[in-house]
Amino acid sequence: MEKLNLLRRMGKYMANEYDRVIEPLALSNTMILKNRLYFAPMGIDVADKDGTASQEFIDFYLNIIAGGVGMVVLGNASIHPTTRLHEKGLCLHNETQAKALSPLFVAGKKHGCKVVVQLQHYGAQGSMSLTGKPLLSPSGIACKRMQAKEHDYQVSAMSQEDINSVKQQFVIAAGLAKQAGAELVQLQASNGYLLSSFLSPYTNQRTDKYGGSEESRFQLLLEVIQEIKASHPELGICVRLGIDDGLGEAGQRPELLSPYIRKLEASGIYALTLSVSIGETFSMLVDATEEAKIRLASGISEIRKNCTIPLGFAGLIGSLEDAVRVRNELQVDLVGMTRALFADNELINKSVSGRKSDIHFCKFDGHCFRDKSNPQAERVYCCVNPQYLRPSNINYE
Repeated sequence: MEKLNLLRRMGKYMANEYDRVIEPLALSNTMILKNRLYFAPMGIDVADKDGTASQEFIDFYLNIIAGGVGMVVLGNASIHPTTRLHEKGLCLHNETQAKALSPLFVAGKKHGCKVVVQLQHYGAQGSMSLTGKPLLSPSGIACKRMQAKEHDYQVSAMSQEDINSVKQQFVIAAGLAKQAGAELVQLQASNGYLLSSFLSPYTNQRTDKYGGSEESRFQLLLEVIQEIKASHPELGICVRLGIDDGLGEAGQRPELLSPYIRKLEASGIYALTLSVSIGETFSMLVDATEEAKIRLASGISEIRKNCTIPLGFAGLIGSLEDAVRVRNELQVDLVGMTRALFADNELINKSVSGRKSDIHFCKFDGHCFRDKSNPQAERVYCCVNPQYLRPSNINYE
């Protein structure tokens, strides 16, 4: 930031229509992102069947890292063999899996891009067909979407022993991320997965210290943060927070969370990124409805009132012009561009260098999300990116 200000004072910095998103952002005294754009977590489902990052996985993220983004979040790294959702989803619970990710951190340093590992426990939204064991949830409440998909689906309310075990799994996975080269991890506390399900009154009906009030529903997330920091004090932590389940009065809502954001900040996290929807309401994001855009924007504004650390979100941003607009309108510090960068890994570089006519713009038709539950699809494909085009035998029209 000081270098950027110096260049401006010296008259060597040319004004740019994208200044608001390509200027640096300090996450801490020592961690500075080169710009405000990030590739948010996306499960592309091309890992090996044991969850180890494949060469295809590595190549995909190398392209994203080289594309000009300030931060890349490797999505949905399952923290234990008892929690999985996709057969080729990423896992991070042994040293082999950690070592396989190392090339991405090397590339990140080369390109000045911060590579972050998202630590994931799927909770009741996981797949019992992959784990062979009942899925964990705060109060034993099933995910209706997964229950309809799997005939042997079972869910179990977590005991204190289960909670202690899961906390340790997060700590171990964070250590493996650090071993691979990570300086920052993200806790997945959105979209109805385990940490998110503890935060929501819809799925958390406990009456112990982990439930009964919005403040108590924060307890598990805070304990996970505390235990990671105690074991790996040099490792930064950020949180992806679910702010709206899409269920109205029955579920999570921004106004329930907002009063406790300062408490979450006090835990020492570096940044907060926001998301909406859970398994039962995921169509909010898939279909990119106008209602989803309004609810997301409204929720961001509510959380912003009580948030003083870097705040961001991902969802439905298709261009750098969109990114600048939402930075101005919502006063966010970080803008996630996942589907847009999937559609064109070079979108940022092309935009900044004046090659907008060469960009493959995302259609936001949701087909990439539909690939995730389509047995015909071997991975997540794209409608416009020549590298990842969907095979002709898969048609959603």
